[in-house]
Amino acid sequence: MQQRPIYLFTDFGYEGPYVGLMHAAVARQAPGSCVVDLQHDAPAFRPSEAGRLLAAQLPYLPSTSVVVAVVDPGVGTDRRGLVVETKGAVLVGPDNGLLSPMLSDAVRVSRIDWVPQKRSATFHGRDWFAPVGAMIAQGMQPTSTEVPAQSCVGYGEPGTLGRVIYQDGFGNLMIGVSADQLSSAPTLTVAGVELPFARTFADVSSGKPFWYINSLNLVEIAVNQGSAAKVLGLAVGDEISVR
Repeated sequence: MQQRPIYLFTDFGYEGPYVGLMHAAVARQAPGSCVVDLQHDAPAFRPSEAGRLLAAQLPYLPSTSVVVAVVDPGVGTDRRGLVVETKGAVLVGPDNGLLSPMLSDAVRVSRIDWVPQKRSATFHGRDWFAPVGAMIAQGMQPTSTEVPAQSCVGYGEPGTLGRVIYQDGFGNLMIGVSADQLSSAPTLTVAGVELPFARTFADVSSGKPFWYINSLNLVEIAVNQGSAAKVLGLAVGDEISVR
């Protein structure tokens, strides 16, 4: 049986040993597996924002994907680990709202009962979630118990999140609202300023802020050849009025 590809989504950043050790944990359990670094600068300590960002990326992954997602400020506490099976990807991660956007469409949700002999109190990504993801990629079923999706953190929360969920290296700001959730071209109001819509950057003059639908089908605020974060004084978590 061909192993399923594994995608890593974390807020670890690339500094230090953490991403490398996630790869090592997968390689120990499933040698030769295909591991892709989907993203390692997800919004730090913000499972809700990170979950919306992850959900926007899932349509672009192969349907056989296993996603190990770790944005886990409650690591080491009694919060559960989950396996969320959808019609496409299977997701592994903490029950803290990170996987909540996928719960309503889940085929099956399970609490992870398997625990390794050695598990660091502060690195469950390496010691718990990565090995579980690797087992699933191999076609194995780690010990788990099916649970109602309604019992998981964040179930039933609105699909839209009217705040900044990610800032990229250019200072562009993604909002937790997809184009599919818009009934018409809305008005975005930031600090009392209404932002115009544009299809792409070149449609506005240099230095002008605007909003558009980005490549992940999300509402995004930008400044042509500038930083929206600096110009508008915004950061991840800030509320945006979408009318």
